[in-house]
Amino acid sequence: MLHRMLRDHVVMREKADALLALLDCAKMPDGLLLADRRWQLSSHIMQHLAFEDRHLYAKLLRDERPHVREIGRKYQAELAELFTAYSQHARFWTPARVANDWNGFRTASRKMTLGMFARIDREEAELYPLAADAAIDISSNVAPTTNWAREAFAIKDAIIQGAGQATA
Repeated sequence: MLHRMLRDHVVMREKADALLALLDCAKMPDGLLLADRRWQLSSHIMQHLAFEDRHLYAKLLRDERPHVREIGRKYQAELAELFTAYSQHARFWTPARVANDWNGFRTASRKMTLGMFARIDREEAELYPLAADAAIDISSNVAPTTNWAREAFAIKDAIIQGAGQATA
């Protein structure tokens, strides 16, 4: 399961790099292309978070060792804050707002993406080795703590609706 999570991180980095390439454009690219890149990244993030929630965080929080539970709580709380910020970012930056403030969107999106890269790096350096070293059985899943599907649809609606009409 850790292999799957690491592979997900590789894919998220690739999708984020594809978005960053569009953000490097001085002029807003085609609205549909931009919306597609945003949704491809967001969709993969949602799938990964749902998987990680069921297979890793829930297990860490139920571990009998207090230090493992504490690390799980810390990482899960941080993730909740980061995801709230990401969700607000995605919902705020509708295609119309992106078209009206391309430079503002570029700046905010780069910051959000670089924060995601930092979080992925920390998980790989600290959290995943803890799960392996502490012999956490992440091969099975438990009930998720968040309704990721509901969040995904709300983000998709904000990113996609009107993307074909939005131009800078």
